[in-house]
Amino acid sequence: MKQVHVLNHTHWDREWYESFESFRFKLTEGLRYVVDRLQTGQFDNFFLDGQTIVLDDYREVVSADEYEQLVEWIRAGKIEVGPWYLLADEFLVAGESLIQNLKIGTKMARELGSKHDIGYLPDTFGHIGQMPQILEQFGIGHAILWRGAVSDSFENTWIAPNGSHVKTFVLPLFEGYYQTFLKHEAFQKEMDDYLTRNEPFVKSGHYLVMNGADHTFTVPDIKDRLDAINLPIRQSLMSDYSDAVATHRPTASIHGEQRDPSKIFILPGVLSTRTYLKRDNQLVEDEALNTLGFLNAFLGTETRNDSFREYVWKLILQNQPHDSICGCSIDAVHDEMETRSARALAAMRQFEQTQLDKHYPAPYFGEGYNDQLVVISTVPIERTLPVETTIRIPKRLDLGQIRLSMNGRPIEIDVLRREEKEVFLRHILAEPHYDEYVEYDVVFSIPVEGAGAYVCEIERIEAEVARPDRIDDAIENAFVKVEVDDQGLTITDVETGTRYPGQHVFYSSLDAGDTYNYSPPREDRLTKATLRHATVERGQAHQTMRLEYALTVPASLDDSRQTGSGQMVTMPITTTVTLYEHDPLIRFKTTVDNKAQDHKLRVAFDVGTCEVTTADTAFDWNERKTMRDKRFDAGKNEECVMAQAPTYSFVQANAHTLVHRGLQEYEVSTYDGRDVVELTMLRAVGWLSRRDLRTRGNGAGPGFEVPGAQCLRTDTFEYGLVLNRENESATHITSFRRRPIVQQTRATAPKHWFTMTGGVFSSVTGIEPNVSEIRLFNPTTERVSVTMTFAQQVTLERVTLTGDIIERVGETFTVRPKDIVTIRVTSEEK
Repeated sequence: MKQVHVLNHTHWDREWYESFESFRFKLTEGLRYVVDRLQTGQFDNFFLDGQTIVLDDYREVVSADEYEQLVEWIRAGKIEVGPWYLLADEFLVAGESLIQNLKIGTKMARELGSKHDIGYLPDTFGHIGQMPQILEQFGIGHAILWRGAVSDSFENTWIAPNGSHVKTFVLPLFEGYYQTFLKHEAFQKEMDDYLTRNEPFVKSGHYLVMNGADHTFTVPDIKDRLDAINLPIRQSLMSDYSDAVATHRPTASIHGEQRDPSKIFILPGVLSTRTYLKRDNQLVEDEALNTLGFLNAFLGTETRNDSFREYVWKLILQNQPHDSICGCSIDAVHDEMETRSARALAAMRQFEQTQLDKHYPAPYFGEGYNDQLVVISTVPIERTLPVETTIRIPKRLDLGQIRLSMNGRPIEIDVLRREEKEVFLRHILAEPHYDEYVEYDVVFSIPVEGAGAYVCEIERIEAEVARPDRIDDAIENAFVKVEVDDQGLTITDVETGTRYPGQHVFYSSLDAGDTYNYSPPREDRLTKATLRHATVERGQAHQTMRLEYALTVPASLDDSRQTGSGQMVTMPITTTVTLYEHDPLIRFKTTVDNKAQDHKLRVAFDVGTCEVTTADTAFDWNERKTMRDKRFDAGKNEECVMAQAPTYSFVQANAHTLVHRGLQEYEVSTYDGRDVVELTMLRAVGWLSRRDLRTRGNGAGPGFEVPGAQCLRTDTFEYGLVLNRENESATHITSFRRRPIVQQTRATAPKHWFTMTGGVFSSVTGIEPNVSEIRLFNPTTERVSVTMTFAQQVTLERVTLTGDIIERVGETFTVRPKDIVTIRVTSEEK
């Protein structure tokens, strides 16, 4: 006997082919419509797309009475919201962002009394493997998927790499959640067709009709229409449906990551569309972990800042819906995203400065000067920490040069700039004023035991600033030597003597795709950048190599879009390569002035023959086989399986470990019989969606022109390379984007906090005074031993992502393969 459940819903992209404000007013009218239909009895209930941000957006533009009217229906169990704050992309955001997303969303849903036991993920462009573990730790026992997930059954068990699992409904049809046939005149016939096509997949006898679509609401007479259908049929919420099938045990299962395009497009080109958005998103995520998380916990959690921290996280998350962070919206949407990122960054930087001024005062009145530099290491790993910062000396006290020491030992420093200037000084409790200072931009490295504050002494000396030597030669430290050659760079592992030619080569080819999919034209052109000039500077603490490239490419596709135009343009690319003493990581900082349209630019590293790579997604490291047979022609409603794959922060291939910020697409390609790993730097396209791609056999959105997606702008990207050093590779994967926090102060003392060995450190967050939570994960398939050593007496408890205590642990404990672990640290210091 069939039981048909009709879920009245709308899939609400907050911004996409229209701006946020345009969509918000439509949302306002839509929610008024829902309330009206509930009052008339035509709607029994409504599902608000699994997200709570729509409530924030609605509340800001309606009266308090009207908002409360909506909330009353939620409290009455007629409208369901959550568990997410918003529906984020899963591959382009940090695992910590997904956790914050669920924390904010479930908190709002819980306060309104809404059931939220459904991991609602109907339109995300594929799914990370660890999502079942994240959902399970939040007490969420169900999920619903569409893109990327393919199964012979509607009812499944979705199993994470560590064995965590949730009951999961896999929408089996091409149109997925997008069901509008109940609006049609022939709705009864179309209902029969829909149920017939679902029948091979539904094993429980309970059919789910997702009655809604993007930015649209169902017919006003839905109750009357359902009454006309001669079937057991009812309007159900997601919780009603999951309750109805609670006793059905799925016999089918899906495992880990879900990126199969055989049913519906997963749109992998979004990994590299508008890469500047990915870079900015990772920057604000990293700053949130460093300031809102680490700094707040280290300096003493103030719960009065909880609302501020949630506000900033909301700003960050508002850039992470799949149509936003994926770069596949109109230009106005992405312009607003850049503004949001800037707002979040400004808020966090001021939070940081205020906390530092409180705990490490930097007075600028009086006769003396701030003669100490406190360096806060935000990663709990013993290592050598490179530092770049500015030191200020009052002009009246300056002697011409400075030197640093730590624990009575001199520190080798390089002064990059010495400048006398007028500085505007301000603090809310002091009088704003100008004063004359001498600024020293310095580079140095210090040994650190782990997370904590390290104090360097600043001494003024009578001497002139020594400039780094300028030579046209290689750069070298104890670990690697970097030399220029005709094919790019040759890097030598000093310890083993192994030479790696063909490093750091820029390639461009044409792209006839859109913001969703890369698609090469029939007559592609591959172009390699030419290295025109190299300049080397060698100091005591670091060495740099400045590389100037020229890349000459077609200005765009021709009118046929089958090959490049006859007009050529030359785009400059500048890279600074940096080596620090006592550090094996080679750091690259590349500025691209993109002057060409319709092309794909990537930076390549020769890795020999590479059959398997490892790259990370949220809380996991994934092995991926190299794809040799690349196909670029799809049939109708098909999408080619692409060789490009996601990376959140690193890629490993043979001896190479590449770390990066925001270069979240990589590929293994073969040139002249040699495999290279390529990080995509930009993909310049001019259309939101087109219907004439080789790699996708239909459109993926409105066919709007989006000139901003051509990325005709100047952008800078940072990435790094470690060769053949397993321990250092793991350290740099964790620490590459976690900058030290520096404050010039006086009369302070060092303060070690904790050191961690084993596992991969993810975050530390202050919960309340003397209580913090440290998150780590084990990306391997073996048990690992983790040790946390604290400078003070602490109690350690393992907790879930919602804070429920699992067990008490000692300073050394074991983490199972692929587990995400949160440790609550309670300090006995008051």
